Amino acid sequence: MRAHCSALRSLASLLFLSSLLLAAPPVPRNSAKLIVVNDDGFSGFFEGRYRTADDLRAVAHRLRDTPVAILEWCIVQGSRTNFPSRAVELVGHGRTEFGRRGDQLVTETYRRLAAEGTDTLQTVAAACRDAGILCYASMRMNGDYPLTGSDPTLPAQFNGDFWHAHPEFRVRDAKGQPGTKLSYAFAEVRAHKLAHLREAALRDISGIHLDFLRHPPFFGYDEPLVQRFQERHGADPRTLPANDPRWIALRAEVMTGFVREVRALLDEAGKKKNRRLGLAARIDHREYLALGCDLSAWLREGLLDYVAIAQRTLGGYEFDLAPFVALARGSGCAILYGEEAITTGHDLTAAEDKLVAAGKMAPPKRGQLTPGQYRARAARWFATGADGVHLFNEFDPAAFRAVATAAQATIPASP
Repeated sequence: MRAHCSALRSLASLLFLSSLLLAAPPVPRNSAKLIVVNDDGFSGFFEGRYRTADDLRAVAHRLRDTPVAILEWCIVQGSRTNFPSRAVELVGHGRTEFGRRGDQLVTETYRRLAAEGTDTLQTVAAACRDAGILCYASMRMNGDYPLTGSDPTLPAQFNGDFWHAHPEFRVRDAKGQPGTKLSYAFAEVRAHKLAHLREAALRDISGIHLDFLRHPPFFGYDEPLVQRFQERHGADPRTLPANDPRWIALRAEVMTGFVREVRALLDEAGKKKNRRLGLAARIDHREYLALGCDLSAWLREGLLDYVAIAQRTLGGYEFDLAPFVALARGSGCAILYGEEAITTGHDLTAAEDKLVAAGKMAPPKRGQLTPGQYRARAARWFATGADGVHLFNEFDPAAFRAVATAAQATIPASP
């Protein structure tokens, strides 16, 4: 009898461990299709809407009666974070001067919440669970600002200490000139990013979202890649066309290794929580492979539970989603059309903010997709087989309902 019980326990353990390895598309909620929204974890603080722990809980609670199934809560601005972390410092760490009033408010609010013992990510994640929705911690993969930009305060506020301490890890062009972004070609960069995500996975999140639209590039002609290419092919990639398939394949190989490591840390955290943690991504439909994102490999290995296919521009774009739907068939990964809500305008600059503060100009306006546009557009995506829609920079419940209405219309009538 004891042997029988032991065998049953072993079988149950094996089944659970196996379930951790299988991609599992999230289930729609109050809708026939999956609806995911992304909160950048910054704008609400910048605008003064998020000041307290209760404000953060309200972010999730406002979604309780909507068709939204997943809230992606961004944990990275630049390469700093918005929750207490040992791996990465808070946005604005060590800063006393700011280009925009909102930046100062963000930094002061992050500091105060941390001092009060409020973990912003844990607070949002717990509120999501209470509201019956999933919370994915979203990482902007490479958001650092250039030192030569229009606002010199931005790199000091947003770029992490690791970025400032290691210029040797930044991408380089074919002539060896350094750029702004950190290169994933370096093991140290990948380890630094993974340490941040590993801390996020300790919170009560349901998964991690890797946002490859914010912001490429992820590789240059960096020494580890150049050396590996020369060893394999006996040629210097800096003398070859940028689209040489061997060069593209090598970069994709490195990034796929990184995605595997994220999946592994989620499996490790999931075992401790006795549940599976999801992994998702957002990629550009045109440039994804050239940027190092080998979607075919990710799907083949079952690394992702959903992926948003989007475009690295302002919203209103259109493209054929059907090839991606076909690519993902049988993989266990949901394919979402990635909508960018903002269609015109730009982020407020420091110079504009000073004019607004002095009453010399009105705050700049930005164009936005309307609920009617969402309804019509979503109907087209669902007709091509999309499993859902991913909404970026959109927080209007009317937009969520419009997408759900389009999803309902795709269900065949009962005979």
